[in-house]
Amino acid sequence: MSLFNPPSPPDPNAGIVSGGQIASQQQGYNTGAGVSSQAGSMVNQYNPFGSLQFTQSGTGPGGVPMWSSNIQLSPQQQQLFDLLQGSKGTAGAQAQSLLNQANYGGSNPSDVIGNSTSGLTADLMKKQTDYYQPFFNTERDQLDTKLKNQGLMPGQPAYDNAMRQLDTNHSLAVTQAAAQFEPQAYQQAFQNYNLPAQLAQALAGFGAPGSVNQDLVNAPALNIQPANLTGAVANQNQMLQNQYQNQLGQYQNMMSGVMGIPTAILGGWARGGGVQQLAGRFGGSQF
Repeated sequence: MSLFNPPSPPDPNAGIVSGGQIASQQQGYNTGAGVSSQAGSMVNQYNPFGSLQFTQSGTGPGGVPMWSSNIQLSPQQQQLFDLLQGSKGTAGAQAQSLLNQANYGGSNPSDVIGNSTSGLTADLMKKQTDYYQPFFNTERDQLDTKLKNQGLMPGQPAYDNAMRQLDTNHSLAVTQAAAQFEPQAYQQAFQNYNLPAQLAQALAGFGAPGSVNQDLVNAPALNIQPANLTGAVANQNQMLQNQYQNQLGQYQNMMSGVMGIPTAILGGWARGGGVQQLAGRFGGSQF
């Protein structure tokens, strides 16, 4: 800015350039703070279960350190871990064997459950009949003796009808028992059909891989806050605009003072008779 040249407005790109430089510098500070915080949190740990140690394994983008962690179990914990892994392997193999033997999808479930229901019903009925049979025989012997004491003999209608009624009652008791056994047998057959899948699922869940040890802390994460480039540019533009406004105000005040100097000088000179003296020099001419 010179005496007769007003200040120039700020270059729009100047704020972007200076703001970018500030943001880049701030990003470097943020990265350094994040790296230092992470490194300071990586404390090697030792306890009865084992140890956790950190080592730098390289550098990533922007020179950020890359870390590796190594967990070493104590001998006792390592032995338990090996036993657990072996048990999980056995459980997984048994689960696969159960599913293969169940042959799910190889046959119609209705046929498998139905055949099993029929077999279970027959077994239950045989046990029930074997239980009933002594009572049935006793009742037949008692009725036979009673009828013969009445003078009725086999082949006579009265004898045969009485014995037939008794046999019918016996058959009805067996039929009623079968009606109760069939739903029970079906439920048992259905549970037996699902049992291999349930056991396999439980074994597979037990055989699933798990965490090594929950007593050792994991490595702290790297947390780097990004620099506010937009805010930095806006702040620089505002600062440049404020500088321009201040320079413009100073220029306007300066020019106002400069323009007032002739008026002040001429005004004093005129009041001191300067006009009349000047007129006398130019032959008495009037202004």
